[in-house]
Amino acid sequence: MTGAEIQTVDRVDTLTERTYAQLRRALMGGAFLPGQKITIRTIAAALGVSPTPARDALNRLVAERALELGANRTVFVPKLTRARIREIYRIRLALEAMAAEAAVPHIGPDTLAELEDLQLRIVGAMDRKDYKSVLRENERFHFTVYQAAQQPILCQIIESLWLQIGPAFNFLYPEFDQTRKGVNAHLALMNALRSRDPAATRAAIELDLHGGEERLLRFIESNPEAGAGKGAERGRSR
Repeated sequence: MTGAEIQTVDRVDTLTERTYAQLRRALMGGAFLPGQKITIRTIAAALGVSPTPARDALNRLVAERALELGANRTVFVPKLTRARIREIYRIRLALEAMAAEAAVPHIGPDTLAELEDLQLRIVGAMDRKDYKSVLRENERFHFTVYQAAQQPILCQIIESLWLQIGPAFNFLYPEFDQTRKGVNAHLALMNALRSRDPAATRAAIELDLHGGEERLLRFIESNPEAGAGKGAERGRSR
């Protein structure tokens, strides 16, 4: 193998990793909707890469169950169902509460200041009805806490759950804007972290997650067609 070939392979690997990381982040942050079709061509064009890294990244996400393979090798965001929501949230409640509790001794003034800044961004985006930004900042808020636990394996497992549930977060709004349940849960979480209270920290995370699960289950009851993947385009206008 020549030096040029090694350089080409390294570049392809780098592009694939970058494309994969960008798609992961997009899924976790609610950039896609349940039931939405994703094509290699669309991803390649959006991220400015050739079809090969786009295809490889999509295949990896299918293998991780973050995406599903349909007829004719079409790739879809997993559809929204009650069973899927309930299972993911049961696991999230256990693991995210564990991570938040473990983070308590490691949260200092700098991290608290970062969380406060992220919360201000969340509220500002809500006020603008910019729910895509709300979802991105919410993800950053949560993982700022979880990463402070200094337990990378636990954090990686939590990320895998967010990959699967992230698209469904689109259906939290506009209700969560009107009730501000998530905002109140985040304020309770920051107060608990500031007081270095593990039990209150766990309770705040559980409050936040229970609110999200209840909203998504209500959405499925009111919009049964969304579970069949037909609610994706409608969800864009929400």
